[in-house]
Amino acid sequence: MRSAVGLMLSHGSNVESVMSRPDYEQNALHHSCLLVLLRGVGPSRARVLQRAFEKVRRVNQIKVTDSSGHQRTIWVRFIHDHPVEHNDWGDFQTHRRLLGLITIGKFETQTELNELCRQHESLKVRYGSTLYEFRAIFFGPDEKEGEEEGHRLQDDYTTPSNFKSQAFFYREHDACSDLDGRISDFVQALFWVLESRRLERSREKADKVQLLLAPFEKRDFVGLDMESRNNRKRCVGRVMKNLADLSLQAGLVEDALTLYHNANETLRSVGDSLWVGGTEEGLCAASSVLLYPQMREIETLHRNASLQEAGTSSPLRNTPEKWRASDATKKINPPEMNDVRLTSTSSSCSSVSSLVTNTTNSSNSGTPTTNSSSSSTSTISAPAALHATRNGELPLNILKPEEITNFYRKAIINYSKYRHAATIETEAALKASRICIEQNRPLDVAVFLQNILYINLSMSEPERVKRFEVITDLYQQIGYQRKAAFFQRLAALKHVQQGSQAPDWNQSYRLMLGSFSGYLLSLDPLEVLENSSGWPALQIDLVQSLISAARRLGHSALATRHMTFLLQTQWNNMSTTEQSEMAVQLQNLSAQCEGSPVPLVLENGTVIPPANLTDLPYCMDLSVKDLAAHLRPQRIKVAKADSGPFLFTPIHFNSMDRRDKKKDKNKIAFLWVQNDLSEVCVRLRNPLPFELTITDMRLLTNGVVFESIPQTIVLQPHVPTYVSLHGTPIETGQLDLQGFSTHTLGVKSNCRLKHMRGRNFPPNYLIEVIPALPRIGVKTSLPQTATFSNLNSSDIVVTSASLTLYNGESSSCTITITNESSTLPLEYLEININSNVEQDVQKKIFSFDNEALQAKLPVPPQASIDFVLHIYADADFVCPVPGAGASLHSSCPAGDYGPGSSSLTHYSTMSASGHASLPSRVGSPQHRSSRQEPQNSSFRSTISGTQHSLAHLSLQPGGGAVGPSSLGSQYSQHIEAQVRLKYSGGEGLIGGYCRQCAVSVNLELMPSVQVTGWDVLPAEVASQFYLVLDISNLTAQEMSLNYTDNKNILIEAKESCRVPIPVDRCSLEQVCAARAQEAAENLERELCFRTQLLSFNDALSKLCSSHIAERVKISWLLTGTDIEGIASLRGIVLAQSMVDLTTVSPLQWDITFRETPVQPHSEMMCTVGQCALLSIQLTNKSLQPLKNLVLSIKFYQDYLNGMENYNLETRVAISGPNRIVIPILEREDHMQHTCSVIFFTPGRFKASIECSTKPQPQLGATTSATTNKIGQLETFSASYDEQQAHVWKFIPPIEVTVVEQ
Repeated sequence: MRSAVGLMLSHGSNVESVMSRPDYEQNALHHSCLLVLLRGVGPSRARVLQRAFEKVRRVNQIKVTDSSGHQRTIWVRFIHDHPVEHNDWGDFQTHRRLLGLITIGKFETQTELNELCRQHESLKVRYGSTLYEFRAIFFGPDEKEGEEEGHRLQDDYTTPSNFKSQAFFYREHDACSDLDGRISDFVQALFWVLESRRLERSREKADKVQLLLAPFEKRDFVGLDMESRNNRKRCVGRVMKNLADLSLQAGLVEDALTLYHNANETLRSVGDSLWVGGTEEGLCAASSVLLYPQMREIETLHRNASLQEAGTSSPLRNTPEKWRASDATKKINPPEMNDVRLTSTSSSCSSVSSLVTNTTNSSNSGTPTTNSSSSSTSTISAPAALHATRNGELPLNILKPEEITNFYRKAIINYSKYRHAATIETEAALKASRICIEQNRPLDVAVFLQNILYINLSMSEPERVKRFEVITDLYQQIGYQRKAAFFQRLAALKHVQQGSQAPDWNQSYRLMLGSFSGYLLSLDPLEVLENSSGWPALQIDLVQSLISAARRLGHSALATRHMTFLLQTQWNNMSTTEQSEMAVQLQNLSAQCEGSPVPLVLENGTVIPPANLTDLPYCMDLSVKDLAAHLRPQRIKVAKADSGPFLFTPIHFNSMDRRDKKKDKNKIAFLWVQNDLSEVCVRLRNPLPFELTITDMRLLTNGVVFESIPQTIVLQPHVPTYVSLHGTPIETGQLDLQGFSTHTLGVKSNCRLKHMRGRNFPPNYLIEVIPALPRIGVKTSLPQTATFSNLNSSDIVVTSASLTLYNGESSSCTITITNESSTLPLEYLEININSNVEQDVQKKIFSFDNEALQAKLPVPPQASIDFVLHIYADADFVCPVPGAGASLHSSCPAGDYGPGSSSLTHYSTMSASGHASLPSRVGSPQHRSSRQEPQNSSFRSTISGTQHSLAHLSLQPGGGAVGPSSLGSQYSQHIEAQVRLKYSGGEGLIGGYCRQCAVSVNLELMPSVQVTGWDVLPAEVASQFYLVLDISNLTAQEMSLNYTDNKNILIEAKESCRVPIPVDRCSLEQVCAARAQEAAENLERELCFRTQLLSFNDALSKLCSSHIAERVKISWLLTGTDIEGIASLRGIVLAQSMVDLTTVSPLQWDITFRETPVQPHSEMMCTVGQCALLSIQLTNKSLQPLKNLVLSIKFYQDYLNGMENYNLETRVAISGPNRIVIPILEREDHMQHTCSVIFFTPGRFKASIECSTKPQPQLGATTSATTNKIGQLETFSASYDEQQAHVWKFIPPIEVTVVEQ
């Protein structure tokens, strides 16, 4: 009968009263709240009404003293929307019944006010069946000018007559100071109505109570006998459960717990599963009110948008990592609350089937069952400040924390038996999940959430999306990020699934973006690359879906950004084909909106960090280039100060600087210059299978201002390409080079070195930029050479000059320096010359006027100066003996050397040792050559008997002797020099920096004249001597040779001639100075324990050689041209006999004939047979005494044809000795010798008067070393006359004309 009636009612009813949608925000503590609808009416003015909404929401609890004097805490839950059918479930769960209504509106006119009142009344009618109280809050216009203060809006605006609600009027900008009190009064009114209903329900008699029904149960009880015992118990149990709900709302938590327990037992006995589930859920709610009051605080904070970041919420919500860190995490509560800890073991089911099994097995008992298969210990801190408890202690019948979970399981199983209770079941699972979150039981949370998916709930697609979003949020709270991401993405797909009437791509995009963390992705691509975790296939699919959503939304910039993100983060996880396809897609997307490396901010405030194509193109190498060698800055060297007498000190004052330099591993060793173009070389590779065009490629820097020059390149597939990037630093300081920027595939990217993974790049390069330095241009007046310098530092050469000169020729090169800077003057200029010849020779070849050059400084910008570089083709004009084995002198017998043979032999032996006094030249004569080699072509300079001659040198090219052409080729040489210019100016000079460039000068020296032989002859006067030279013309042209002031001679090409040159003798003062210098050097050598001492002969020979070189300059001119030069005799080697003629005699001659002083070139007269007195006085003018002197007098007749007759025994007789020995002649001492001469025949006679010396014998070889040293010192301190054989003659000879009587 019952089933038939139910079937009839089911067919007769078209609409079943089911809840339209679950309340996803509801938690267990909302069972104790009064439900109030807070609705805005009239036109939307969110900014105006938001302040009022927040003020009303803030009054979410009040303290009320009941009739018995106990204080209760009444909680209010404000909602913005409430389906009417939810009120029908008010008997089953009273917290679902809407008890109050508050509307808030803004009006400007009376008409608008009337409309607000109408909307308020319509809401009141709609929910009138359950409403206890209602209020209206109206905001009117502000006071007008001239209007009295305190004028009320009610005086100007009135509500319609059918408006029966209480209204509160405020000005638009009113502070609403009394609104809190009015809302409190409103809530208090709700409480008293609720309290009266509770009291009425509690006073009902058990036999008169009515059966309370859920909406879908009304047809199930039609025609049933309600007076049966089971039905009476059902009625009593349901009323008891309803009373428990009212008590919980009224703040009587202990009473509610007792009633829930009793109702549960009663209803379980009659098998009323739906209401049994209600009582079990009520027990869980009442227990949660006492155990977890902090959940109300969380809710309060979440309602206040301005306090969403407050730190008073449960730490477990914001730290999901703790779920996996520990199974027993202690809850943190305010310190002022007393802790009451309940520790027990709770069951944890892993599936819905196990939940059903456990509950079924224990359905007949009133105590929860415990499954020992999976358990975890939980410690819950419950505050003692529980205002609902009268004694300050938890009631004994409260559910323990682990029991709450079990009771929720049983309630859900009971709900699952009824199709119409699917919404109730869903909400119960969500409440259980939130309680488990508070209990730190993530596995139970996952089980309850998983159960929601199996609930067959009829709902719209938006509601399904909402369900997925709520599940996502709960999964995120327990740290199940991947599950949260799965449901979040599922919700996103539901928004735009096929067949949807209005796909919401905006929400889909938002949800997919929020699911990044679950897939171990981040909005920042750098963080993704650093972590390198997750599932690449899922990540790529998610980002592609996000790109599609951005395209559907019309946000091309977002689509481009996400595609760039995909290529940057997943490049290594894609195949070559996928890489190519994604690159093409990015190129198509960027055609609509190009990508840029700046953050994108969404409407909801989410910031999308920039994405860069760091590996597209792939940077294989990056090197910072130094400036060109001639532009590199250098420190201006300053002479170091004297640091003291210590050569070593362990204290290093700059050690701290060295340590700092070691720390800057990224610092470049060289410097860049302000306003100078700088270069960085990059090696790139295109990983794509097609050409990659890169535009606007620049250097990426930080620090000082840097002006980068853009560049466009095209990279071929898989081919490394070198690219030079340039830029100019505008300021001074430290430049931080971080990488480069590119514009490829329509995306601008900042490719930083620190983000290039897989390469050993430093995070950056630090380059010091010094102040600007001027730049110069250098030109010369000589033609340039084909090749530059081969000397060191050849890279600083900026130009070159070439010149060919004959030996002895002079020329000049004008070097023009232009200051090419536009603003900086040239203030510092230093010129040095470096060449491949010795420094002394270099100074003779190159010279310039540095003082005149410095006087031209500073040089203004764009101005020029010049200076003249003088070039002289210096060479050794004194010819060495050709052939390695040739001797300086001829191979004649020793006797041919005449009186000076022994001294000459001694000289040759001394010079053979290679003494430093002899010039070192290419092909210098070897003095130890054998004299028994007549085949060697040689010559000599000597005095042989009475004939002075020079050996002949063959100039025939085919002869055995080496001709001048061979000598010329031997002396032809190439000289390479660099004129180095150091320059600076402006701030760079103040900083101590300069630049250096160079001019390469290539000089070719051609042979001109050569002195092939020489000799020294006495002159007509005693103060001079004749230097006889054999001079060869080594050129291919006729040469005019000027060997004295007024004497010239022409020499044919490849020919030679002999010329006498009168030269003043070397003064006695110079000889004495040379002797003093030699003595000082020997003393120094002896003090320094040097074994080799100098010979005075060497010093004197060097003095005479220098004397001749200074006074004899041979000028030559190639006839028919303007080529001329000067040949020097520097390096001429003199024999001892030549030295005696070159120097002034140490003896002063005072000679009288017939008591008449003899004058040079004067003719003395005498008659035959007359006795003529010849008086000779010698005076020692040297600094040392002269020993072993031999004075000799010889008369001879000169036939003026080269023949001299000394056999005059029958023509001249001398009375007295003609040869006397003087043992010693002290300094400034005199010695006089007188003799008589008788001429027997008339004629012209000459008298040769000379004084000679003989050297002292050498010390024996057996003398000890000490004796040798003493002897050497004594020898060097003695007169030089004792060391060598000397001959001093009275010049010119005395000429006597003898006539008849």
